[in-house]
Amino acid sequence: EGRHSGVAALGTVTLISGCFCDHYPWSAWSTCSKTCNYGAQWRRRAVHFDAYYWDNQCGRMCETHEARACNVEVCPVHCEFSEYGSWSECSPCAKKQFRTRAVARPAQFGGQECSEPLMEERPCHSAKECQIEPVNCKNQFKCDSGRCISPTLECNNQNDCGDNSDERNCARNKRVCLSDRVFKTVPGAELAGSGFDAVAEEMRGAVLDNFFMGDSCVLNRSRENREMYRIPANIESYELKVEFPEDFKSEDAEVKSDSYDIAKESSKLPLQASSHGGFNLLLFGSSRSQWSSTSSSTKNTVKASQQKDSKFFRVHQVLATSTFKTKQSDLYLSDPFLKYLHNLPLEYNYPLYREIFQQFGTHYFTSGTMGGLYDILYQYDREELKTSGMKEEVVKTCIRHQTRSFFLFFSWGSSSSTCGTNTVTHKYEGSFLKASEKSISRVKGGRAAEAAALSWVKDQLAPDSTIYTNWLKSTVDNPTVVEYELAPIVTLVRGIPCAVTKRRHMVTALKEYLQEFDSCKCAPCPNNARPVLSGAECLCVCQTGTYGANCEKRAPDYTSETVDGRWSCWGSWSPCGSTLKTHRSRQCNNPAPLRGGKPCDGPATQTETCYISIFGGQNVCINDNDFETEGDQTELPPGKGCLRPKPPANSRLRINKRQYDFGDHDEFLCFTGFELEGYQFIHCLPDGTWKPASGQCIKKVCDSPNFPAEIHMFPVKDKYRVGDSIAINCPVQGQSPSGPQYYTCESNMAWEPAIQADIFCKEGTGHPPCPLSYQNDSSVPTFVIHFSSDKSYLNRQLFFVSDGPCLNDDFGLEWARYRAGLSERSSVQQACGSDTCYDWETCSSDTKKCECKFPRDCPKEGTPMFCLKMLKTQTMKSMNLCFMGAMKCKRMDFDVIGEGPCPSN
Repeated sequence: EGRHSGVAALGTVTLISGCFCDHYPWSAWSTCSKTCNYGAQWRRRAVHFDAYYWDNQCGRMCETHEARACNVEVCPVHCEFSEYGSWSECSPCAKKQFRTRAVARPAQFGGQECSEPLMEERPCHSAKECQIEPVNCKNQFKCDSGRCISPTLECNNQNDCGDNSDERNCARNKRVCLSDRVFKTVPGAELAGSGFDAVAEEMRGAVLDNFFMGDSCVLNRSRENREMYRIPANIESYELKVEFPEDFKSEDAEVKSDSYDIAKESSKLPLQASSHGGFNLLLFGSSRSQWSSTSSSTKNTVKASQQKDSKFFRVHQVLATSTFKTKQSDLYLSDPFLKYLHNLPLEYNYPLYREIFQQFGTHYFTSGTMGGLYDILYQYDREELKTSGMKEEVVKTCIRHQTRSFFLFFSWGSSSSTCGTNTVTHKYEGSFLKASEKSISRVKGGRAAEAAALSWVKDQLAPDSTIYTNWLKSTVDNPTVVEYELAPIVTLVRGIPCAVTKRRHMVTALKEYLQEFDSCKCAPCPNNARPVLSGAECLCVCQTGTYGANCEKRAPDYTSETVDGRWSCWGSWSPCGSTLKTHRSRQCNNPAPLRGGKPCDGPATQTETCYISIFGGQNVCINDNDFETEGDQTELPPGKGCLRPKPPANSRLRINKRQYDFGDHDEFLCFTGFELEGYQFIHCLPDGTWKPASGQCIKKVCDSPNFPAEIHMFPVKDKYRVGDSIAINCPVQGQSPSGPQYYTCESNMAWEPAIQADIFCKEGTGHPPCPLSYQNDSSVPTFVIHFSSDKSYLNRQLFFVSDGPCLNDDFGLEWARYRAGLSERSSVQQACGSDTCYDWETCSSDTKKCECKFPRDCPKEGTPMFCLKMLKTQTMKSMNLCFMGAMKCKRMDFDVIGEGPCPSN
């Protein structure tokens, strides 16, 4: 009975079955809405509204539509060239014309790289003569090659000229060294004289002749009863550390192990330097043996870091065979480098000057270590290391000891492994190295065959100690420079014809050359990754905790939303002002810092010394000693005339002879931007002195001011004469400059009011000033314009009307026109706030505005005078400029009959 009652009870319960959603299958996913940069795709269930659907309440339990992200990778950016520039002027020496283009946008995010050339050339015939100044060795011996050497080096059984021309026609020979023995040059001397391209981080052709021995015999013997070597004249000091492989026993060749942060290391690369601190000629003066951003090893490392969330460790060993230090001055250049410098044109031709950096590099070695370098980068899964609980120092010790012990690093001491047993070694057969995801090696120095045998990538058979020892031995005979200090090759351009001109052109070309490789051209990378320009491709170097083809993926513990600021590319240099300074600026907006990100490192503006050619656009030969008195004479015998005078400041001599006869004269000419006041001729007196100059060159212009890029200035000129005015505004609606908006070039060649260094665009409803655009070459004044209107007025002279917007005021417009027309005749030009006051005005100390005088306050005398007809009384009156301006300002009606006093009748 109980059983039946239980069954009855069950009969009162309503049984509900759940809907099996897959009863209605999904359709295929739709095509992705975008091919890249986070598209979306959808699918839907093939639902039939049958009894099963309603009985099982499938509408409530099952999703009928579903969407997901697809093609999340950033869209590829294909490499783009700029348009070719115009053909250069025909080089009379090279008999060629050139035109160049730049990589406007490097390939990025998997885009197609540029492979076509950046320069084109074609033959041409110039009407100009090839100007290559002859070499003047003065009192030195001139070699056939053009090199100048001391006459004491003739006939000394040394090939000091390089072409043996100093050893011809010798009646007798002398010795530099006491012994007749011929000494070998120290090992690696030729390498120490090589040029170095700091952009590509590769050695180039020789710039120093380190086979030139000079007139001193400096010998070096590293160990007792060993080979004697002679140190070249260019080398100040040299230490031979290893001459035979067994010498390594006494040398410290420490195996170093460090964690390696690719993102941080990439910021130290030379080719990134121009983006962070601006170009500095001595920027690359640090000693290092780091990985180059352009090498295949580094590219492989960056690609490996994008595959998964990784941590890298570097194990490396430097084997030093010798160290050297180059002299600071009086260096002898290699013949190829010297000939190239001699043949450089006087006119600036970027392709020809660029070629010198590609052939000989951008720098030379001032000191360094020669030998061999072996580097291994191990890539580990960061999550696996994290879960193992091992500290970083323990990991570094494990990697260093196992690399040293089980593989190949050179060590004469014992190197037993102290790694012990841990979760990582237990998992990978007792080897910490086998836990690495990837291993990438780099070899420098040694013979090519031994170096190639030493290269190693994980999952391939690792080289053993025998291979490593063979490579080590080969570094003794074939060392390379592994650590170094650098200086720019521009500093070597001295003592040759036209050295100053060519040095200036090389500096200009070097700036252009470095700009070609600036990572500012790269687009921002996802997840605060660092963009690095490698050749014509931008790579994204991932932050720790991010990965992916473009660092778009995140590890679970990477939660940062910060975006560090990065610089845009530098703007062009401003024209060279009369202060002989030029400047350029850039913005921290590629991207701008966001959500607490770091600001850009380095200056937003650069200012450098520049030069104004006193011969206009013509390039002239300027030598190192052209600004000094030639020869050693400081005076001439009485009655013999005068030595070349020193021209007054800011001028040059027109005749410019070394010696003048009594009665001769010379004329000094003012530099661009300066005007002569007084008499420009000077005369040689009988006592051998010069009559003091009665004239001087006075600066008569204001330089173009330097405003931030966000502020616009009108009109834009290279120079502004006294009385010229400029106005500024902010192009963004709702913003106005934080300082004055109207400035005038005063007689002291300074802007009034003074331009603030920290002026910026601020939020607010401020209005730009209202100026009058007045054409000096027309008798009819134009109209009052709002500052930001028609750009056709930008080259016209502007006169201040009022602060704030222009008002629709007929008398105000008429008075502004009249005032502008009288301003050129005024003897008074007093700066007053944003305005300039004239004869008929005073400057209010309270409001800093010009206020008209009452006519009675004007002086009765004064010029110029005008004849006026007073319209109210129909009488004629003679008035000076102050009276006339004051009456017009007070709205008194008159007609101007003419300039000068009224006729007496």
